[in-house]
Amino acid sequence: MKVLIFALLVVAVRSQPEPCEAPNVWEGRVLEVVPSRRFERFGKISYDKLGERFRIIEELDIANVTVRYDELYLHQEKVFYRYNLMTRQCTKEALTEPFQPIEVVTGARFETEIYIGTSSLAGGSVAVDLYGGERTVEGPYQATFTSVQCIPVTSAHISSTYGFVHWNFYDVTLGISDPNVFIPHEACRDL
Repeated sequence: MKVLIFALLVVAVRSQPEPCEAPNVWEGRVLEVVPSRRFERFGKISYDKLGERFRIIEELDIANVTVRYDELYLHQEKVFYRYNLMTRQCTKEALTEPFQPIEVVTGARFETEIYIGTSSLAGGSVAVDLYGGERTVEGPYQATFTSVQCIPVTSAHISSTYGFVHWNFYDVTLGISDPNVFIPHEACRDL
C-alpha cells in the first residue's frame, strides 16, 4: 500500500509542468487595463526581451478621452519616446522603471491548465497554462501562456503605483517583421 501511495505521489509531482519559456521576440496586439486610473490601451506591440525594449502603437482611452501614441521603451538606454500621432509632437523622457519581461517569472508556480473557447467543436479551443507568483519589483502576479510554444495570453499584477494592471495579448506572431521598429520616430531623433 505504501508503495502505491508513493507511486501516485511521484506521478502527481511529475504531472506538474515546468514553467515554459516564452519567446524572446514577437509582435501582436495588446489590451492593457488599469481600472484605478480609468485607463485602457489598445495597440500593436513589438517586443524584444533580449534588447529589453518594446514599442506600442496605440489608441488610449483615459477617462473617456481618446488619444493616439507611438511609444518606444528602450530600457537598456533608459529612455522612453512618446510620439503623438495626432499632434505630430514627440517627447523624450528618462525611463526609470526596470524592464519587466513578458514571461513566466522566476519562482512562479503552475496553477492549472484551462481551455479557452469551446470543447464542443473540433479546434474550438486552445489550452493555456496559468501561473502565479510574486514579481521581484512589483507584487502578486498571475499570467497565462499557451500550452504549446508558451505564447503570452494574459498578464496581471498588483502595482504599488497603479494598483491592478491587466494585459491581454492576441494575434501574436513570432519574430519582428520590421527590423527598424525599435528606432525612434524621425521627429524624436534630435531630442
